[in-house]
Amino acid sequence: MRPTLEDGLRALQEAAESAKSIRIDLDEDYLANIARVEARPENQSGADKSWVWQLDWAFRDMFKKAKYVGRLP
Repeated sequence: MRPTLEDGLRALQEAAESAKSIRIDLDEDYLANIARVEARPENQSGADKSWVWQLDWAFRDMFKKAKYVGRLP
């Protein structure tokens, strides 16, 4: 059966409704780790993040050279 736009919208609405009942509790250790990582100098606003672009370029360059070899069994 081919899904329609209405089917997709209905699925999104149902997912949004069920998401309201999901509760995620974060313990103090987890929150402390998040605060520690966010406080690092390289994670501050204005910090040099040019390495992200270099990593992205390398990632794309690697996959640009990839060749399709067929499905694996």
